[in-house]
Amino acid sequence: MTDLAESSNSANRDQSVIQARDEGERCEIELSGVGNQTLSRNETNKDELLASLIEKKLPQEFPEADPTCMFIVPNKLGRDSENAFVPQVVPIGPYHHGGKKFEAMEQIKLWNLQCLLKREPTPDTSLVKFVKEIRSREECLRNCYDVKLGNHLSSDQFVEMMVVDGCFLLEFIRRSNPISRYRDVLSMPEMLSMVKNDLFLLENQLPWNVVDCLFNLTTTSKEKSLHFLTSVLIAEVMHNRTIHKHPIQTWQFRHLLDNARDLLVGSFSRNRDSLYKHWTPIPSVTHLEESGVKFQPASSKTELLGVTFDSQNGVMEIPLTRIGANTECVLRNLIAYERCSRKPNYILSYATLLNQLIKSTEDLDSLFQKKIVVTYLSKEDTVSLFNRLCNDTTSIPIVYSRLTLDVYRYNRDRWLRRWLAGIKRDYLYNPQSVMSLFSNAVILALILTALQTVYGILAYHKQS
Repeated sequence: MTDLAESSNSANRDQSVIQARDEGERCEIELSGVGNQTLSRNETNKDELLASLIEKKLPQEFPEADPTCMFIVPNKLGRDSENAFVPQVVPIGPYHHGGKKFEAMEQIKLWNLQCLLKREPTPDTSLVKFVKEIRSREECLRNCYDVKLGNHLSSDQFVEMMVVDGCFLLEFIRRSNPISRYRDVLSMPEMLSMVKNDLFLLENQLPWNVVDCLFNLTTTSKEKSLHFLTSVLIAEVMHNRTIHKHPIQTWQFRHLLDNARDLLVGSFSRNRDSLYKHWTPIPSVTHLEESGVKFQPASSKTELLGVTFDSQNGVMEIPLTRIGANTECVLRNLIAYERCSRKPNYILSYATLLNQLIKSTEDLDSLFQKKIVVTYLSKEDTVSLFNRLCNDTTSIPIVYSRLTLDVYRYNRDRWLRRWLAGIKRDYLYNPQSVMSLFSNAVILALILTALQTVYGILAYHKQS
């Protein structure tokens, strides 16, 4: 009985131990699950907290586009020809305002303003109205300049400068119209030429908002639109008589130089592929003509940049290009504006293409005879002009990459075409030459056969 009782107690103890062990393992599993859940919740809370902190840093609104459109030309672009970017006669805007050498011109500006006020074309033509409208735009106008003016010019000084310079620029644009009645100021041809040149310098620009505002306050119902009057001036400066006939665009110009660029580019930008950083250099005009490329003037309605190449017929069409004394200066400032404002390099692409084509006076003469290029400079100066424009621009993307690649491929095959043309000229139309060619071919075949036989015999003896 005693043994049976002890056996029963031992069994009960073993069962209790097993139950306790199972319960302990179950508790550990449950505690482990609770711990994992707690750890998971902590990590989630940590991620949510970080996300919340990042969200607080996000801007509430998308940043507005940078209004800056008038720049100081970088030294890299201006070191070759500093005079190409500095006004010689008339300063416009704050960058060159107040210089002693411009004191006489400041008096001419005031005289110009007085003439406008005395003419009084509209009831809104008054100094009070001018000042009020420009001051209401002061903050926006200041933001257009690359160098913040700060204490350099007070509010009154800045508004006065905008009114005086704006009226001078507007009246000068009006006088550029051949039928204008207001041609009494700056009537000397030399002075007019220098003023026109200064008005297209990147550092000498005025926000177009000023010119447009003053035009609306002084225009009459009989006057042409501001766009038309401006395009006539640009056509004179660029020696391009058809530029003002291009369709009027709807976008707002930022300043006079930007206006000139848009008129030169026209619809060209809408017909171009994307810019390519790497482009294929092409030979000069005379070299391409030797390989069969033909050059023709494009239609008068084609934009200045509308150069095309027909790879099937080997015809390159180039719009008429007129080169005058101020062409290099204007193109330099247009190129500088493109690079500072990060606009597509349309003007630089055009200069780069012409630099590839015109390498010598022979190249220039060929284009001149075909009425593609008209120059008022010496041949040597014209040839070197585009080379100077393209300094330090070898890695800049251009828009003629596909055109230059097609020209390169066409020129690459020139030797094959010339060889075939020689065969056709020398043999196919001359029976005696055909017989001579046939005889030479037979003799060559016999020689090759004999050499092959000798080589085979020598090889046989060597193996033996």
